[in-house]
Amino acid sequence: MRGIFITFEGCDGSGKSTQLRRVSEALKARGVDVLVTREPGGTPFGELVRELLLDPAGPDRTALAETLMYSAARAELVLRVILPALEQGKVVLSERFYDSTTVYQGYAGGIPIPDIEAINRISTVGLTPDLTFVLDIEDPQVFHARLGPKKKDKIESRSDEYHRKVREGYRDLARRYPERIYLVDASLTEDEVFGAVMSVVQEFMDKARER
Repeated sequence: MRGIFITFEGCDGSGKSTQLRRVSEALKARGVDVLVTREPGGTPFGELVRELLLDPAGPDRTALAETLMYSAARAELVLRVILPALEQGKVVLSERFYDSTTVYQGYAGGIPIPDIEAINRISTVGLTPDLTFVLDIEDPQVFHARLGPKKKDKIESRSDEYHRKVREGYRDLARRYPERIYLVDASLTEDEVFGAVMSVVQEFMDKARER
């Protein structure tokens, strides 16, 4: 049986990595074969692309160049890691996937959404997540507080207006794809967010077993 592909999206500092880790631990405790990955990254090539894209001292670039770099790393991840794992029946959890490119380089960066969607289809060979959780934060001060004193990366360092457009982009995607994307209030406690996420995951997996 084909595996299940679940992605975690949201603005920086929304708690994606924390919730992904907790879901992974919960599933593994139940004997589920889980593979965890991230974007950009997940392969040797992808990690090099990540370093270049997120380095705060790295060169500026156009939104189009940025789109193509993220997409190149994604193509490598899909073909070498995600698709083989799904074929083995694993549950794949990824911190970010193509929705990030749609909102960061599309809604916030200005690349036309139809162009972004066409590039996404090519870079993923048509792969779509089964479930996507968008951890939503309204107040930009929460974003800054959660990132704390650490040095922000290239994307995190962009303006509050840029990150506002990112958030609105995610919310628009949730309206467009309600069958796949679940919007979760990330201002709730960590346990409350985990409970909301895990209940959807469990329901989906139960239905998948019945099919």
